[in-house]
Amino acid sequence: MKIKSVLLVCAAAACLGTAPSTAHADGMVIPAYLTLSDTNTWNILADDATIMKNGVNPRYKDYWVVVNGPANGPFTLASDWKTAEHRFDPIRANGGRIFGYVHALTAPASSTYRPLREVENDIRAWVTGYRRLDGIWIDEYYPRYEIAGPSGATATFPNGTNVAPNDRLFINSDGAFNANQVDPTGGYFCQLTSWIRCTYPRLKVIGNAGGQFYSNQINYTDIVDVTCSFEQSYSYAAANSWSNLNRQNVTTTKQQMALIHSNTTDLAGAIDQAILHGYSYFYTNDGFPSGNVWGAIPPYFTSEVQYIANHG
Repeated sequence: MKIKSVLLVCAAAACLGTAPSTAHADGMVIPAYLTLSDTNTWNILADDATIMKNGVNPRYKDYWVVVNGPANGPFTLASDWKTAEHRFDPIRANGGRIFGYVHALTAPASSTYRPLREVENDIRAWVTGYRRLDGIWIDEYYPRYEIAGPSGATATFPNGTNVAPNDRLFINSDGAFNANQVDPTGGYFCQLTSWIRCTYPRLKVIGNAGGQFYSNQINYTDIVDVTCSFEQSYSYAAANSWSNLNRQNVTTTKQQMALIHSNTTDLAGAIDQAILHGYSYFYTNDGFPSGNVWGAIPPYFTSEVQYIANHG
């Protein structure tokens, strides 16, 4: 599956921990799971990239757009790649960056990972199809399944030990978890991100955990550039005085991001709360999970870009 010597050399660089950092607002990450025919929305995305680039505070200028093909991955038709180029290039020309979507699980409700080579082939297809690609969005970034199923107090390695962490100090001799943090080295996501770093070192990597990690797995924030550790509704975020929006790993220099959907009323409040609770990248929209939650931009999108670009 991998050439061991390459994997080990690259893993040493990709899986090391980092020093503490003070969170600040770095910009926005926009899941834009749009059809290529939606020219109006693509034009808005391109035009508004200039707002972020020209904000009064130059620190808040990152404008990252995550794109997805019709089958949850790269496009397959040459004609689609050509059209995609016409949609993506104006965003980049105005200061934005394009990230290609890949997913980790064989099915959304599964705990079985796709073969690493299959995911790597999707990444190759993104880079080959759109050579100006800036990064990869890894969806279903769920390290739990390297170790155990969705529940249970013992390590069962449901995807096999070849994609499990090398260091087993996080479990006792009977397989029960102890208080030690898991070292990601050797696991599925460390192998995947190490391969990306070695094969396409210019690409940024975002891991979408969709929520906080299990309490012994917070070091997985350190093997990607940005972790999405909150993807939930506005009402969920606002519950319990926003405490469930607290950034989980506060000792890492790596950024974390929050996606807040189902927000029809309070653009500024959602962004302010995300910053207050330690997030440095964010995006809020009015989409609901009953549809394609990230399949459109909200009516306040331009105001959102302006608010982040000029946030003090």
